[in-house]
Amino acid sequence: MEISLGTIQELAPDQASLTAAKKLLKPAKWPVLGQSSANNTIWGECQGSGSKPYYTVADVCDHGYKCTCPSRKFPCKHVLALLWQFSDTPTSFSETDAPQWVIEWLGRTKRTTTTAANKENPSQTDKNINALDVSSTPISAEDLAKKQAAQAKRTASNKAKTDTAINDGLLEFQQWLDDQLVNGISEFIKEIKDRCRRIAARLVDAKATNMAARIDEFPAKILPLPAHLQPDAVYQELGKLALLSEAWFTNCDDVDVRRAIISAETREQVLSDPQSLKVNGLWQTVGERIETRRNGLIAHSKWLVNLNGESPQPALLLDFYPASSGYKRQVESIGRIIEGDVIFYPAKLPMRALLGQFKVVDDDSIVSSNKETNSLQHLQHQLTTYPWIEQMPAMLGQGKVFQDKQNRFWWSSHNNSLTFALTNQQINPIIPGSALDAAFIVSNGNEAELLSAKTKNWGVIAC
Repeated sequence: MEISLGTIQELAPDQASLTAAKKLLKPAKWPVLGQSSANNTIWGECQGSGSKPYYTVADVCDHGYKCTCPSRKFPCKHVLALLWQFSDTPTSFSETDAPQWVIEWLGRTKRTTTTAANKENPSQTDKNINALDVSSTPISAEDLAKKQAAQAKRTASNKAKTDTAINDGLLEFQQWLDDQLVNGISEFIKEIKDRCRRIAARLVDAKATNMAARIDEFPAKILPLPAHLQPDAVYQELGKLALLSEAWFTNCDDVDVRRAIISAETREQVLSDPQSLKVNGLWQTVGERIETRRNGLIAHSKWLVNLNGESPQPALLLDFYPASSGYKRQVESIGRIIEGDVIFYPAKLPMRALLGQFKVVDDDSIVSSNKETNSLQHLQHQLTTYPWIEQMPAMLGQGKVFQDKQNRFWWSSHNNSLTFALTNQQINPIIPGSALDAAFIVSNGNEAELLSAKTKNWGVIAC
């Protein structure tokens, strides 16, 4: 998520607006700056001459915007200054939940000033952001050191406040968890929606946004299950959440724990982090899933495996976009092979990743992956490292898929030494009964969802 100064220059209605925006590039003018990488949105409160600040929001990708100021110029100087600051110092924008006024804006039609519209107005052809000479007043080494020290102090202060709020929220969560166990799981299941919603709202207030979202999705995972399977599933998930909360109190600076409880890093943070692992090679898409979440976002997951490595290293590409925009058109990509860079988020077991420079490989001589992970050992290793994990990927070797008398699907290895119960309600009719060279699953520790399989006659196909 980024925007160039050239784009801001094109968006500006005239040179005077750019000059006015430059005067607002002061941290004191913007006591509140936030961003949501899931929505490509930034926002801020700009202190004007009145008692109330101007509320300003913009979409960094499609360049929609809104400001509460009375200006007749579109975009106004506040929008330009907001985008300008994000272009110069994106780290000054905290990744956080969008306030209600931003959420309401996201649900409406965004006003966008297009480059084409600017070109139609000849009075705008003289705009030049470089003519403002932002760096004309050089900053001394002493002032720069003071500025960096002040920024570090603000960052440490903000982190301390966040950690304190999360500590309080997780202590309340653990008390809530004890209450559910004392009152009984059967009663919990009867009121699961209301009970989960209340504690999720408390965790949002405590800034534990990712954990809150997970709890808010909890009922949707439990209620569709057969009644006799629900208690075990509840115990399993509550146990994972308890372990996650304890992991926070053990080491709240652990990058995996913070990501699971607060939020994931932005794309820019991952790309600039020297600890981020970059792997170049041939990658094949082996799984895809699109889910609508209760928070109004659609989660699009895509799994890749590395064809070059000794083992089928998985990579999860995870994207979010508003449900109000509808499902994005997706090109069927199961089995597709690309060549390029995959950049992993820093982690003990790198899994979530970003796609760097790549190209689609159309070469029939490339053989899809048949490499098998030691499934049980692999899943146990992931559970040991992240006992709170929701889904664990694994590449299975030769085997078959069959249905039992209750019409439930199962995967079994070719020698019947390993069997997985599958959560799939439906499976591509080509797969059951066929001899499979490989299969890709994501498991919750007890069951697995089959995302794709490789057949001798049809290649890699989605389930």
